[in-house]
Amino acid sequence: MARHIILAALILLMSCSCTAASSAVSARTEPKRGTAPVPAPGPAGEDKAALAQRYIRAYPDFFVAYKGGYLVTKDGGRILFDDGKAKDFDGMIVDTAVGDDAFDPEDALHWDYPAGEDIPTPEKPPVGDPGRIRPAAVFEYMYGSTAAERKGAMRDVQWVDTIGGKPKKIRVTTVNGVDKALTRVSHEIMNLPDDKKKALEGIVYRVEGPYGYYERPVRDFPGRTSGHAYGIAVDINGDLAYFAGGHKGEPYLYRNNVPRFLVEIFEKNGFIWGGRWHSYDAMHFEYRPELLMNGQSSRRSDSSVNCPR
Repeated sequence: MARHIILAALILLMSCSCTAASSAVSARTEPKRGTAPVPAPGPAGEDKAALAQRYIRAYPDFFVAYKGGYLVTKDGGRILFDDGKAKDFDGMIVDTAVGDDAFDPEDALHWDYPAGEDIPTPEKPPVGDPGRIRPAAVFEYMYGSTAAERKGAMRDVQWVDTIGGKPKKIRVTTVNGVDKALTRVSHEIMNLPDDKKKALEGIVYRVEGPYGYYERPVRDFPGRTSGHAYGIAVDINGDLAYFAGGHKGEPYLYRNNVPRFLVEIFEKNGFIWGGRWHSYDAMHFEYRPELLMNGQSSRRSDSSVNCPR
């Protein structure tokens, strides 16, 4: 009898341990509300030091080393790379009460950014939202923690579309050479053949916009700073038909009108595309070269990403 009792206790203990382990994994990989399927984190195969190197290589004017679990800044400061806290889809993307201070640099690499892949479709929408996490410790350090700090670094870049016969302009930051990267994008679009320019009618040409620097939080997230406030984001038009936030209360359906060749021009110059987000924002491009470094996507090598200094 005693042996049977001991055996039953051991079986119960093993069952509880397995359940706990399963719960720990699902907390990191599964959304609570079924908003979107969330796979295992993109950089799961890389160790912390390799992940940290993405920031060091993408932003050499700010980060110089990774030591003892910290990103070391050029002025001798330290930023904790991974706080060790499990975060699910709700906390990262859905919960409007969660602010930028809740995230660390490792969190921003949670999803693999699929640079160079086919454009998503309604049948095969994006999985995850790579690039929507902007850890305050990183982005405020580089671009400024206040509007006054950020505003002084902005510059107008000539865009491809015109209004009243004059070129439109987009205001972005000069920090990390974002203005130079956008200038290259503009020049490449201007030099496209006529058939491709025609395909951009209503997307880049003859549109409301474009929009660059603007001081505001992320829509519906008062504790999160928009990429536009940092001067690193560009909306090429104002068409909300291809923005997930413009379809609240409707069944989920991925929508996009941006052609692949335009996405590729932006990506090779260090910009990610909001059309690769499950919470799609097809007009949105954002300078995030750390997500385009080799290792984050095996489909793009370092040499194909132009990161100005």
